[in-house]
Amino acid sequence: MKHLNKILIAFAIIMGLNATAQDSKNKWAVSFGVNALDTKTSAGGGNNWLDGHLSQAFSVKDNWNILPAISYVGVSRYVGDNFSVGITGSLNKLDKFVSFNPTAAGHDSRGYVVSNPGDLKYFGIDATVKYSLKSAIKSEKLEPSISLGLGYSTLGENSYQTISPGVGVVYWVSNNIGFEFASKYVKSYESRQILTSVNAPSMLQHSLGLVFKFGE
Repeated sequence: MKHLNKILIAFAIIMGLNATAQDSKNKWAVSFGVNALDTKTSAGGGNNWLDGHLSQAFSVKDNWNILPAISYVGVSRYVGDNFSVGITGSLNKLDKFVSFNPTAAGHDSRGYVVSNPGDLKYFGIDATVKYSLKSAIKSEKLEPSISLGLGYSTLGENSYQTISPGVGVVYWVSNNIGFEFASKYVKSYESRQILTSVNAPSMLQHSLGLVFKFGE
């Protein structure tokens, strides 16, 4: 994993140095960084759908699963009219699985329990359509976007299809290099076993990394 990190960073530097300065000619983009998975969104409980799915969305210490290495890589191409299409692959390891079980020992004040499901390996791949809002807000540096992805995930021995609406923002430090933060709701097509068992949970996935534009 350390060698992969060095290779990706070297590749990114080369792309940043060789890329042209005009955005209209930089139709390709490569991104990479770290991602976090949060299973709280499909644990159940809460006063309503919004509360049950998005409360504690940024409870990093308690709920997020993060690999301390580069854990997602994406490539995309601009196709016109603020739209781009791409593909992203990510990996992670689940050692924090959130369940709603107010009768279990160790639950918090809202009835949620965080347990280790066995350091389950996660891999996901998504084909994504993204719409840039940069021209709408008339910003030179800040580029917010909305996206929709269709994908396939594996968690431990389980595999399932997903649909992933998301939002993101890039801060461009130059014409070709930017810092990217994005969040998406990875909706599973399969059912999740509530309480303590892991089946195919829907999750929030957050990512933070670098993006480089280049080429025709």
